[in-house]
Amino acid sequence: MANFIKILFGNETKGKRVLPKVGTLKVVVVEFAEYGNYGFGRGFARLLQRNTNFEVRYFDEPFDKAFLNLQGRNFFDLVDAGNTILQKLNADIVVWGYQEHENIRLNFQTANAYSDWDNVSCSVLESIYVPAEYFEHINFFPEILENIIIGIIASAISEQRIDLRHLKQKLLKSVISKFSTGPAGNNDKLMLSPYVMNTTGLIYLSYAQKELNKKAFDTIKELFNNALAYQSQIMQNVHLGCIYKNIAQLYEMALQQDLDGHWLLFRESISNYRTAQKYLDYFNYPYDFALISFKLSQLYFQYWKFSNDTQALRDAVYYLREAEKTYTQITFPELWSKIEGYLGYYLSLLGMFSKSTDISMLAIRSYKNKQIVYRKELYPVMWAKIQENIANVYYNIGKTAKDVKAFGEAVNYYKSALKIYENKKMHNEITVVNNSLDKVMQAWKG
Repeated sequence: MANFIKILFGNETKGKRVLPKVGTLKVVVVEFAEYGNYGFGRGFARLLQRNTNFEVRYFDEPFDKAFLNLQGRNFFDLVDAGNTILQKLNADIVVWGYQEHENIRLNFQTANAYSDWDNVSCSVLESIYVPAEYFEHINFFPEILENIIIGIIASAISEQRIDLRHLKQKLLKSVISKFSTGPAGNNDKLMLSPYVMNTTGLIYLSYAQKELNKKAFDTIKELFNNALAYQSQIMQNVHLGCIYKNIAQLYEMALQQDLDGHWLLFRESISNYRTAQKYLDYFNYPYDFALISFKLSQLYFQYWKFSNDTQALRDAVYYLREAEKTYTQITFPELWSKIEGYLGYYLSLLGMFSKSTDISMLAIRSYKNKQIVYRKELYPVMWAKIQENIANVYYNIGKTAKDVKAFGEAVNYYKSALKIYENKKMHNEITVVNNSLDKVMQAWKG
């Protein structure tokens, strides 16, 4: 497997950008299990401490770790417990360990694992299995496996963490370079694992997300396809779902970076995300399901723009509604408001094209929901932008239904936005709204 990776990666990192000096990543290792070989976590923490880029703490406070089996709705408890530890210790990432027979399963969690919608996501469910005997003799831990673990820790860092972006790229570059030049070793059986293949693909995907080219695409695709080829070794269906999710992310990234074959990229990204949701279902794994739903909504919307297929626009609305079930106003107020903004926009388009006043009114309700978070007193400009959007919807209702009352509402909403823009001396926005008001008045008179 090491030779396989070396052939795939070659000297891919040569000539890459020079990264500035960066700080350290705060890592917490939770003691692996309440039973069995106590102290594995402490040994693993010592292993990670050898990396000077990590500031590692060992966490051994007793609590019920039954949720680590990843089965059923216990996943809620896993995410909540991890976020509590991250907050308590002011850490960047938590490493979970759980013993399954002769193996230790490792999982990695950050505070915003499910809120970084615009970049490669690393689910808490991403797993890698390590023979338990390696933790008994930590000094003999395989180097290539240590590099993969460092790589997945770096991959889990959200792009939202601007303070850690350079460190993330530095770590990923170092790991990939070692894949390319390191010795093969005697770990072929260990490395020919769907978990290692999937994790290695995710590492490279995370590194290449800003500069994906055809060679990198083919490399990552082959890693994920090899993971699926060894799926008879996969312990739980949830892990299979993670592989399909990552394949979808690869195609989505290729689409964003305008690689050739748009139709294929749309089809494969949507198809693999939908397959992933069969394993990462809403009832048991709501965060992964919701994140995938949001990504599907964006893909369907882009597909609509590409194809003018109205059904794709309906699908975009449907998947936003699915994401809304988990990203609620109480739990994720900012993300919820973002969803409401997208819903307002998509529904306004759908209402206009279908000439449906009812759908247009749903758009207005979604825009008003967004204003629950972006209130006029705290976010006057954002509030005004939403007022302007609502006015646009009323204007379209007026034109479609020849509704005089809707024209009146449009004028009122435009004027309320105009007051904010005038107070802020936003000249471009003032011009746009005044033009919109003229347009409404002409339609109203007509």
